[in-house]
Amino acid sequence: MKDRSERLALLRRRAAAERADLAASVGDLRSDVAAFRSRWRFAGWAASAAAAAAAAGWKLFGRNSLAAKAGRVASAASLLMGVGRGLWRLRRFI
Repeated sequence: MKDRSERLALLRRRAAAERADLAASVGDLRSDVAAFRSRWRFAGWAASAAAAAAAAGWKLFGRNSLAAKAGRVASAASLLMGVGRGLWRLRRFI
């Protein structure tokens, strides 16, 4: 009977130690998962910010943006003004 009670006590101690080890391992795993999630969350935020900045930049300075259209209009206006000035000078000689 004594052997059986000693064996049960030994098994209880061993089970308690294994539960403590398991709890510690699960806690470490949980903190690792939380750190992994926070790193990827930050990466997602950074990628979203970069995409938004690129989209805004393209809208402001892209090929069909208002600034590009103004540049094309200014180029055309400059060309027309140069042609007009040339014709005005040419008119003096004719």
